[in-house]
Amino acid sequence: MNYQAQIDAFVDYFKKAESNKKDHKIGVEFEHFVVHKDLSAVSYYENQGIEELLKEMAKNKWQPIYEGEHLVALNNNQAAITIEPGGQLEISINPFAKIEAIEKIYLSFLAEIIPILDNWEQKLLAIGYQPKDSIEDIPLLPKKRYKYMYKYFADKGQYAHNMMKGTASLQLSIDYVNEKDYIKKMRSAFFLTPLIYYLFDNTPFFESEITAQASMRAKIWNGCDPDRSGIINNIFEKEFAYSDYAKYLLNMPPILAKKDGELVFTGNKLLKEVMLSDKKEEIEHFLSMAFPDVRTKKYIEIRAADALPYPYNFAFIALLKGLFCPKKNVAELYKLSLQYNQKEFLEFKTKIINDKENKERERLIKELISMAESSLPQAEKKYLAPLKKIYNKYGKFKNKTLENIKAGQKDYLDWCILNQKQTFIG
Repeated sequence: MNYQAQIDAFVDYFKKAESNKKDHKIGVEFEHFVVHKDLSAVSYYENQGIEELLKEMAKNKWQPIYEGEHLVALNNNQAAITIEPGGQLEISINPFAKIEAIEKIYLSFLAEIIPILDNWEQKLLAIGYQPKDSIEDIPLLPKKRYKYMYKYFADKGQYAHNMMKGTASLQLSIDYVNEKDYIKKMRSAFFLTPLIYYLFDNTPFFESEITAQASMRAKIWNGCDPDRSGIINNIFEKEFAYSDYAKYLLNMPPILAKKDGELVFTGNKLLKEVMLSDKKEEIEHFLSMAFPDVRTKKYIEIRAADALPYPYNFAFIALLKGLFCPKKNVAELYKLSLQYNQKEFLEFKTKIINDKENKERERLIKELISMAESSLPQAEKKYLAPLKKIYNKYGKFKNKTLENIKAGQKDYLDWCILNQKQTFIG
């Protein structure tokens, strides 16, 4: 394929993904750690490990997915369970218009998995980074994709392997109606990422130590691989359209390509050198190999938040739904984002994500919470209450754990452990 045909293939894919539905849907991916009582990681391979956990869950209404002899994922008609490189457990819930529908499926997942973990004396933990283990002590999942990625990242950014094995996140996806809507939402979403990195920072530990680093997730992604992570280079320089995202992808090494259904390592070759067809399966694979703070697939995926326990994770969902679903809010966010060019935005991000007192940041956070709350349906406003409580008392999520430790609490991480009965904190 020539370069223009490659661009056209991605643009066509994005156009076909446009949503013309009145009620825009949101999709959510929740990542978790499975840990022992002492908070050490449960590995994929051990007795009563992650693979055995999937096998137990497969006895219910889940369709098992294998890679070779290894069970690596589960599917049903509402969600998919997958395993990240370091054994992190992710549930991706199908898109819904109402938050309550997502909540019902998520709580059902917890009701299914928690009794198994309780029986094995293990815990399901929602936090941004492994609390006890170094990544050197965590074995890599037996997937060819992860093996190739780990190899490729060996000489890239210093935190690339930490990203793969040590992190857990909360990611939300929003629809776009057309290219004009896409342009506004992509730029607006990138504008929000520093505030998300700051407010939803839930990483009090890094490599088995308490960390004072502000917004560790941002630091890890900035130190992963500049070709594919962090901020897209020209996102704030002009109207960033479908073709611009296509060019961003095509000038990036995809690490691996699919050939006759098999993954092939492509190393440092750029995508434009290895992309040979416009098959949907191949395009979707290439889209999955880019990791910017905001990613385009069939939707716009916002990726800056750390993993959070229930019900705080649903506060994140409510905040972004309230900000992105009404057109008037998207227009307002887009207008705010236009105040920055690329250089100015990078300076803005650096100021926002650190822990120094920042009146502009506090003003923006309060305005965003208020904007979201005023736009949510009455029945969904309650989901913001846990966020407001954390923000008013601690400023950000990780500070709750740090203050628990400072107070000498032995159960300093219990609030992030999902084994206890799930009750909404309104």
